[in-house]
Amino acid sequence: MFISEPVLNLLEFEKSLFPFVENVRGELGESALASLTPCKTMAQLQVRRELLLAWLDCTDRRGDKAVPWNAGVVRVTGLFPLAEKSGLLLGEELLRVKTLLILAARVREALAELEGDYPAFGTLARRIRDFAPELEVLAVIEDSGRVADSASPKLQEIRNGLEVLKRAGRKTAVRLMEDGAILNMLQERALTYRDGRFLLLVRQEYVNRFPGLLVDRSASGNSVYMEPRMLSTVNNGMVLKARDEREEETRVLMEITGKILARQRAVAEAETVLGEIDLLYACGEVMRKRRWTLPELSRRVGFSLVESRHPLLKDAAVPVSVRCGAAVSQNGPDSFTTLVITGPNTGGKTVALKTAGLCVAMAWAGLPLPARDGSFVGDIDAVYADIGDEQSIEQNLSTFSAHLRNIVSILKGATPRSLALLDELGAGTDPHEGAALGIAILETLRKAQVLTLASTHHNPIKQYALTTPLVETASMEFDADRLAPTYRLLMGVPGKSNALLIAKRWGMPEDVLKLARSSLEARGVTAEEFMTQLNERRAALNLLERRTADERAEAERLKKVYEDRAAEIEYQKDKILEAADKRAADLLTKAEAASRGLIRSLEETARSAAHRELGARRQDIQKIRKDLEARHAKRVERELHGKTFVPKEGVTAQVAGSGIIGVIESVKNGRVRLVAGPMYLEVPVDQLMATEKKAKAAALPVDTSTLIVKEHVPSSIMVRGMSVDEALPLTSTYLDKAYRAGYSSVLVIHGRGEGILRREVHALCSRLNYVSSYRLGDAGEGGYGVTVVAFGK
Repeated sequence: MFISEPVLNLLEFEKSLFPFVENVRGELGESALASLTPCKTMAQLQVRRELLLAWLDCTDRRGDKAVPWNAGVVRVTGLFPLAEKSGLLLGEELLRVKTLLILAARVREALAELEGDYPAFGTLARRIRDFAPELEVLAVIEDSGRVADSASPKLQEIRNGLEVLKRAGRKTAVRLMEDGAILNMLQERALTYRDGRFLLLVRQEYVNRFPGLLVDRSASGNSVYMEPRMLSTVNNGMVLKARDEREEETRVLMEITGKILARQRAVAEAETVLGEIDLLYACGEVMRKRRWTLPELSRRVGFSLVESRHPLLKDAAVPVSVRCGAAVSQNGPDSFTTLVITGPNTGGKTVALKTAGLCVAMAWAGLPLPARDGSFVGDIDAVYADIGDEQSIEQNLSTFSAHLRNIVSILKGATPRSLALLDELGAGTDPHEGAALGIAILETLRKAQVLTLASTHHNPIKQYALTTPLVETASMEFDADRLAPTYRLLMGVPGKSNALLIAKRWGMPEDVLKLARSSLEARGVTAEEFMTQLNERRAALNLLERRTADERAEAERLKKVYEDRAAEIEYQKDKILEAADKRAADLLTKAEAASRGLIRSLEETARSAAHRELGARRQDIQKIRKDLEARHAKRVERELHGKTFVPKEGVTAQVAGSGIIGVIESVKNGRVRLVAGPMYLEVPVDQLMATEKKAKAAALPVDTSTLIVKEHVPSSIMVRGMSVDEALPLTSTYLDKAYRAGYSSVLVIHGRGEGILRREVHALCSRLNYVSSYRLGDAGEGGYGVTVVAFGK
């Protein structure tokens, strides 16, 4: 897409990016925003969009820490031009380079790891080069910006020698201050280090008697800094060593600077990538905080914006829904290439044009829009605009001439994929000639199939819009009762200027207004009156439509809440009955075992009586078992009633009467092999039902005869709601049993919460040698509330 800088300025593109400026984390993001422009091709736009979608999904699943960041990183490329001339970057400047390259290396590694799940990150990762050699060289720059002693053997030797001189100087000073005569002359018993020399603070009256040289006066003037003769040799030696130290540091810094400048293009590219990542972060924050949306992209030529707002109007903005081009179907009845907007002055026509143009430009820059879901932007190759007063004294241009100059350039450059924004078409000259010229311009653009949004006051242009194919009308709503605009755009209805109403609002004398009405009546204003009636009816219909839509949405929401609650109650009921039946079955099994033990413990003579008692117990047990099986069968029958299900490989199905949901792997001889997470089940076909839920691991049904498990170890453990001290021992024991039972992977259900228990479970998994990997569950496995643990072989 082509948008000239003057047009971007007219649309206030840069100013409108302030929500993103408020949410970037540093200079790099601000720099990325400052250089941001609309993409030139649809392919480039698709890449930006896929990258933002990948970022949003990644941060939603893994959090903002998935890609590392350092708030202390700043731009460094601005240092290079001067460094190329001087050949030197100072220690503090190299520290900035080092900080940036460390972050770049961490980000490169993180993006490479995420590339498997998010291929769009791969391009970013490859744009960041390997800076290991540079980071190794920069390792001698300490966090304070000082060059480390280890930077070179010579620097180490110089600093060691300087330290020896300093120790010698301190010892000499201590001996001096122990001399009573000297001590009496001192302002304070302290050794001062100034400009690389050791000095003593001497009282003013002893200046001529102190054995040394005057160096400086104190701020108060009551004392002076003097260098004792005994310290002169040491001080001179320290000055020479300090000079040698500076020279060696400069040599080291110049050597490092040369290596950095040799990679300045790669450093600049890394800086750019980090800025783009910061911009992605800002986009996510703006979408979260301001509820902005990412528009859909279309290969069709056109756009549709649902309740869009101009960012600069902030909370005062009235949503504008506007579209133009192939909004639904190419060349369909809802398609038009020209939209003519009418309405009173200060009614919002210019804002509507700017909002449409700005949103198209922002969408082509890969940014989210201040609009609702359902908006889309199509394949538009350029945006042209003639908005506002372009009068120029220097170029001897009137308002009308300035408009003509812009429109001529639009007619020359626009193509069938271009968007032209024309504000107050035909204004600034004789109304009849201006209207005729405006109609001619619109007709020329229509024949060229240029998307055109134009605002006007002229009735002939309104009539042209009402009677010409592929031209649609719209108006800015005006509240006649309040004599004020509402700033709402009404698609499909032409508007009127309401000049007399506005004049009345601003205090125009009534006799003047009567004369104006008489003049209009003399000329005939049937079209204007007709437009007024249309506007009033359209406003009433729109209000009714909005209310009906709101009521329908509320009804759908309540219906969904009711259905969800009813299904949840039924599910919980079945789960309670299922759990009760399971406990009853366990009790019955224990009773049978106790009965058999009783028989074995009885004397031979009492066996017959025990057998009779056992027979009676068995009848009771069988009766209870039949009741349990009947209740389970009723649950299954209730779930299967009226439902037909044809099993096919790859289809998701649910085992009736249980919470188990899985994917059908095979169908054979009336039985189905079902894959539910890490479990495999063989289930009769008539026990399956269709479901819209995603396959995930679920609790086992009462009848576990068909379930393939090992050593009766479940495929998951529930520790949700437990404390860390309670959950970790259970989890450790369970993982050990599951590993020995031969599972390839199991689920640890810890819940979402604040993430404390999840982190502790992950830490436990990282310490176990037989755990090969662990990850958070996918959407069908439980999401962040579940960890999938895989075992090594």
